[in-house]
Amino acid sequence: MKKLILISCLLGFASGLSHAGVIRHDVDPDEYLWLARQQQFDSVGYTIFDVAGGGTFICSGTVIAKNWVLTAGHCVDDAISMTFYLPQYNEDRTSLTHTAVNASSWVWHENWNGDLGAGWDIGLMYFDNPFDVEPAKLYTGSNETGAITTHVGYGASGTGLTGVNQPAGTRRAGQNVVDGLASSEGTGQQLLWSDFDHPNPTATDPWGDIYNDWVNYWYSNHPLFAGSGVSSDNAALPLEYSIAGGDSGGGAFIFENGEWLLAGVHSLGWNINGTQPQADYGTLFASVRVSDLTDWIYSYTATVSTPASLGIFASGLLLLCWRRRTQLSAR
Repeated sequence: MKKLILISCLLGFASGLSHAGVIRHDVDPDEYLWLARQQQFDSVGYTIFDVAGGGTFICSGTVIAKNWVLTAGHCVDDAISMTFYLPQYNEDRTSLTHTAVNASSWVWHENWNGDLGAGWDIGLMYFDNPFDVEPAKLYTGSNETGAITTHVGYGASGTGLTGVNQPAGTRRAGQNVVDGLASSEGTGQQLLWSDFDHPNPTATDPWGDIYNDWVNYWYSNHPLFAGSGVSSDNAALPLEYSIAGGDSGGGAFIFENGEWLLAGVHSLGWNINGTQPQADYGTLFASVRVSDLTDWIYSYTATVSTPASLGIFASGLLLLCWRRRTQLSAR
């Protein structure tokens, strides 16, 4: 049988705000909202932006220096205006509002050309006035594989059974394990890969495969992962989570040596289950690996200069970036 394989930019249309992030079907959604309220993630906000071809979109982003927000390259490469919304909580953190700030300039990695698998999908926004929030510290180590990452963003909502069925907008956080590192360019390890595990390790997808068996078949046989050793252990975390549309540019954090560190920038989702909904169980997703691109980041944030306007590398802001069909004899 055929499975239609989609790699998608994790953008969201800016419509009504609702719950965000795709979660386990058997866990109270409030648990994910609670995690997002923790103070160590106050640097993560969202961006509303217009694009040259028309349309308004939402992405996420993380304050990493007093005047700088780190986000995905595909969130800035065709933008004509960008407004960042920084979260503001009351004293007991039961009420959330956002402060809107207009970006004065933005830039994306010079190697970003729309190829999500290459690992260059990263960008920065500059703001004239400093943010009143503690910037996230960048992860510069090399121990991402096997680490638990906490993902924070404003992406679309649903459960692993339904996939995305609500629009992007509300802040949410969840967790996953980094299955491994792989990219088609750069170091070959510029993306942090995870899969959305079903809480029942023997559950099967609509094609009759155990979800995790198909994930590991994909990791073992797709050329992108050749020689990478990426694999899934088929163990859903208590707050297992998948990023979705609107989470682009959001943060993947690792807790190490007593600190929360920004290790990844949300970039893409890969629907390896074919025609099933976006971000259901068995979906793969990836974040750009911060530790591989710190030199590029610091080349801007460590100076007082603002990024010059760059040419457009991508051919527009696309919800669907790659489409592939595959036919496997086992299907």
